[in-house]
Amino acid sequence: MTWDSAAKSLLGIEKIGLDNVGILLDFGHALFAGKSPAGSAQLIIDRGRLFSMDVKDNLRGWDDDLVVSTVRMTEIFEFFYVLKCNNWDGVWQLDQFLFREDHVEAANLSIRFLKHIYRALDKLNMPALQAAQREQNPL
Repeated sequence: MTWDSAAKSLLGIEKIGLDNVGILLDFGHALFAGKSPAGSAQLIIDRGRLFSMDVKDNLRGWDDDLVVSTVRMTEIFEFFYVLKCNNWDGVWQLDQFLFREDHVEAANLSIRFLKHIYRALDKLNMPALQAAQREQNPL
């Protein structure tokens, strides 16, 4: 079953009333719906319902299934930052379907970029960033 937002999905799951029903959050679908993938992830994690996720990229106007970070580098970084802050260690998979590019090469490129994100997050001074966020200090 699908709903058009994380909030509606959570409300539907609450109505179902079963502990084993959760959400597969699709990064690209959140973009396409005009939502913040990171904000959606946090909302779902707060309620213990993020079971898995799909990762890809798009231009927001269609579910383009592009290589990760080809368009939305900042948003994918923010998305994985939220997952790291919450110690989320669930299942994630690539969900990209390219029409012209070599599929294996594209998957390898996405995986390499995601490894770079993980290394960057490990180097990020999380306490300093969180302090700046609390103080609303973008500099």
